[in-house]
Amino acid sequence: MIGAGSRVWRRRVRRADRAAPLVCGALNLAAAVAMAVVLAPGTPIVADPAQRAAYVSAHQVEWRAGWLIWVAAGLSLLWFYAWWRARVGAPHVVLLVASLGFVADITAELAFIVYLVTEPFTVALTGGVANGLYTVAGALLTLATPLPALARVWAWSMWGAGALLSLGSFAGAPMLVVSSTAVLFALFCPWCVYLAARLR
Repeated sequence: MIGAGSRVWRRRVRRADRAAPLVCGALNLAAAVAMAVVLAPGTPIVADPAQRAAYVSAHQVEWRAGWLIWVAAGLSLLWFYAWWRARVGAPHVVLLVASLGFVADITAELAFIVYLVTEPFTVALTGGVANGLYTVAGALLTLATPLPALARVWAWSMWGAGALLSLGSFAGAPMLVVSSTAVLFALFCPWCVYLAARLR
């Protein structure tokens, strides 16, 4: 009976493990939608700080809920990267890099949630530092993964968009951030589904 219970538990763990890329893709899609629909008017894409502050003040529940979705998306990304690393035997440093990215991400996002502001420092922390580290970790995983030529072009286009997002965040260039974010998420969410099928 103990052995049978252990086998059932292992099967459930394996099934949950296989869900990692799909959950990550779904939550990152939800985060992108939240940014476009709820969060964008409170970010530096709106040049007037007073206008941003007024929007956030009038939509506090939606603002906090939107950033909580981003927190969940970040956690799912760590899970996805751990799943991906295990499948291809990439070095463990990948997870260290991604975890440092998440620390920067959660620090900025908690500031958005608690203080209801998007200051240049916190924007650079999440869009520049966190996204940059996530991009480096993804690039390291890509290097360790045997991929057909088209998938490799897809992956490097995705990480290129991630690099531009970081540069735009550090430079305070909102339109570069918006355009590169759109490209990054348009490539990344289906990438999760692709790897779920390829590396299962």
